[in-house]
Amino acid sequence: MKTLKKLLIAMAAFALMITTSCLDDSMVDIEVEDFGGSPYIADFNEMPNSGGYIKRSFQGTTDPTVTFSSSFRVNLSSPWQLDEDLTVTVRLDEAAVQDFIANKDSEFQLLSSSKHNFTETTVTIPAGEREAEFSVDFAPAGLSADDKYMVAFSIVGTSNPDVLISGNYGTQYVQIGVTNVYDGTYTVDLDWIYGGNGGNYGDYYTDWVIGTGSSVTCISDYFYPYWNYPITIAVDAENPQTIDGHENAYYVTLDAEGKDGDDDKQLDDYEGGVWNYCYQNADGKWVFKLAHALTTGSGTHVASGVFVQN
Repeated sequence: MKTLKKLLIAMAAFALMITTSCLDDSMVDIEVEDFGGSPYIADFNEMPNSGGYIKRSFQGTTDPTVTFSSSFRVNLSSPWQLDEDLTVTVRLDEAAVQDFIANKDSEFQLLSSSKHNFTETTVTIPAGEREAEFSVDFAPAGLSADDKYMVAFSIVGTSNPDVLISGNYGTQYVQIGVTNVYDGTYTVDLDWIYGGNGGNYGDYYTDWVIGTGSSVTCISDYFYPYWNYPITIAVDAENPQTIDGHENAYYVTLDAEGKDGDDDKQLDDYEGGVWNYCYQNADGKWVFKLAHALTTGSGTHVASGVFVQN
């Protein structure tokens, strides 16, 4: 019996040795959060992308009083929660942005402090919980959709000396992007003439979406039913005009992706009227008056209409 007992103990020890060896091998080159010195680490909850930053995007505007609020989350990384409230101090970190630009991505520029309302704040993670939020207001007027802006926030202290600040995720780098002022959804009064049989299909769409191509260009999903030829609308924003009675209006150029020459034609004087321009109405919303002809294998199709920003 004693011999059997010794044999079982020896087998167990040998199995443990093999298991430990396998675990050691499997952990090679794998980075894990080290809670060795302290079981509590303060960091930011939102993981950065491969470039090392997160993104926030806002509607472009010409109104300096317009602001957009965005939230960011501070996190307690630990196998356990605290049984007391934890106060975390977060501060604007312009030096971190300058270092990022110098060493990682020179295409960025520091977001001016005049474009947000943040300098420093404290957030409280309640006892037994892991997260708390703070908000920052951004004022995008004057920012260009062509540029890349960055702001950074760093955790600089906590109310508990046993809570460490993460070396990897203690600073949140944020790219601030803006759409151009024309971006959005539009209510449309659109006439569509199908060239295959000359039929007028009348009001085909009631909603239309344009996205930002650059600070002065927009991209439509598609202008014509059944043909996926996205239309680029380029606004001649440097040359305000009085067009068809509208002051500070701008001519636009239409271009159908994948088409050229006579197959892709804007109709500036369609049916005797003035077309292909935009202006802001009394509500400050953009209005586009567009007319365009697209030629496909089934004929020439014409779309014309007035698009009012929602």
